[in-house]
Amino acid sequence: MNYKVQDSMKMEWTVLAEDIRELLGLKGNAVAITYAMHSPSGARHSKHRVCDAILMASHGDTLDLTINTCACPGGTWHLGLTAYPTGQKDRVAKDFLVNRERIYSSTTVCQKARGHVLPPPLGLADHVVLSPMDEAEFCPDAVLFICNAEQACRLVTLDSFESGTAPRVQMTGSTCYQAITYPVVSGEMNVSLMDYTSRHIRGYEPDDLLVTIPYYRFVNLMRRIDKCAAGRSKMRIPQSVLVRLLAHYNIAVPFAIAYLKAEEWSKKYLKIFKEKDK
Repeated sequence: MNYKVQDSMKMEWTVLAEDIRELLGLKGNAVAITYAMHSPSGARHSKHRVCDAILMASHGDTLDLTINTCACPGGTWHLGLTAYPTGQKDRVAKDFLVNRERIYSSTTVCQKARGHVLPPPLGLADHVVLSPMDEAEFCPDAVLFICNAEQACRLVTLDSFESGTAPRVQMTGSTCYQAITYPVVSGEMNVSLMDYTSRHIRGYEPDDLLVTIPYYRFVNLMRRIDKCAAGRSKMRIPQSVLVRLLAHYNIAVPFAIAYLKAEEWSKKYLKIFKEKDK
């Protein structure tokens, strides 16, 4: 859980937001997600669904989601702003998912799916603040990106550049669970296709993915961008080697304009290919 900090520290995520937007060529803003004990200045206090709030924050708005301003009951539960319903309210929720949204085939399957998700952070904070990261008043708990597959690939590659560990993703469940609850509670990076209902909300594109990274991991990720090919480092693969790879394996890789020359590599690998051809 985070708190309001001095302007000197605020600059960190402001600068990082500008840098990652330029690096990836993002259409919108990276979204800062913060569990806070009070509302930020200038926030919208009108009612919004979580999936709407994500879009609005990427377009420049700051939103304060509370038990009173989160318009979707499921979002209120998944964000941990209130407990899961019981009794009649629980039966209504399951009926909605099975017979209205038609996301699950039966109440049994619905209950089984619920058992596979992490418990929400109930009682963590009274406010879940979503804002463009370059304007965020509070230090983020996590950073969310609305991006395409290539941008998501770059983020995943940067995250695993030093650890070699793949993220343990959660690609089922509600969008608010996949995009906010799971990364915040687990500390894992997550890549989300979103739930099918959320994809029908006006503003999301068919190719959009959501990538959410806990803030401490995002800071470490940004320290690697000058070393990793998914950041700003250039691949050191000679053109001659790429030509041979294309000829032998039909690997679709770009040619040498973006790559540095390495004559010793070229000689070494060409020798291997010549020996293979004999």
